[in-house]
Amino acid sequence: MDLYLRPEQRALLARPLGPVLPTDEARARLARTTNFVACGDVVSVNAMKWGFTPFAAVVDGHTLRETTTEITELGPLGAKREIWTKNPAGQVTEELQRAVRELVSGGGGLLVVEGEEDLAVLPLVRELPLGSTVIYGQPGAGVCFLAVDDATKERVRTILEGMEARPTGHGHQGHL
Repeated sequence: MDLYLRPEQRALLARPLGPVLPTDEARARLARTTNFVACGDVVSVNAMKWGFTPFAAVVDGHTLRETTTEITELGPLGAKREIWTKNPAGQVTEELQRAVRELVSGGGGLLVVEGEEDLAVLPLVRELPLGSTVIYGQPGAGVCFLAVDDATKERVRTILEGMEARPTGHGHQGHL
């Protein structure tokens, strides 16, 4: 099933799901973080430039849906495994969910999303083992650090269950 973000969920997901740190503090925290996944172009590229290689990265080649981002810094992850998938804005498609499962169960790598990767944080939290960390950028604020624990998994499960489920391929692409 493809999952569609409901209008009332937008404000909830606009707020960070975990603590947000400015760049210098984020860099220092990454130095103490093991087993992390980066979701988003800038945060993924910055982690690699800072010398911290994530287990996996999820990118879409854009920043703030406008500027094309250069993701060549992520070459080592792509060399491990590179998966391509499609996911329109405001959705968590079945295709994205399968790609995230494959990425996590297959030992990490690079997931390139044609469309929008922002909501990939949700299936990542669902699929990653406890003790993992997901980092993603919070525009204008810094880097969000989301610890994968029982409470976070439950919160994400509730969000996913609250989304509108439609049979794959039967929704209006990019409708919401």
